[in-house]
Amino acid sequence: MSRAVRRGGLAALVLAALLVAGTAAFLGLVPGVKGRYRNGDPALASAFRAKEACSCLFVAGLDEAACRAWTVASPEVASIEVDRAARQVTSRALLLWSARARWVDARSGCVLER
Repeated sequence: MSRAVRRGGLAALVLAALLVAGTAAFLGLVPGVKGRYRNGDPALASAFRAKEACSCLFVAGLDEAACRAWTVASPEVASIEVDRAARQVTSRALLLWSARARWVDARSGCVLER
């Protein structure tokens, strides 16, 4: 293996490590490093989207496309999955955070499950 090939492989490895570390710091996953998502923002985005999408679908009675558009945050970090049979919405943010809201009744509407 030539020296240039080994040097190129090492440079790619260092670049990949820097990219992973930078992304973790940007997302606020590194303790003590203030990133874009600090103070539980992904958890909040996930809970907000689950609760509001549930309310939009099962309380207001709007269609799924309208509710998806209405509950989107910027940047869009949380996705939703709708279970119409169980009348619940599950939201996931950045693969690590999730929340679920379910419709209880006409008086209570949708509530977040813990």
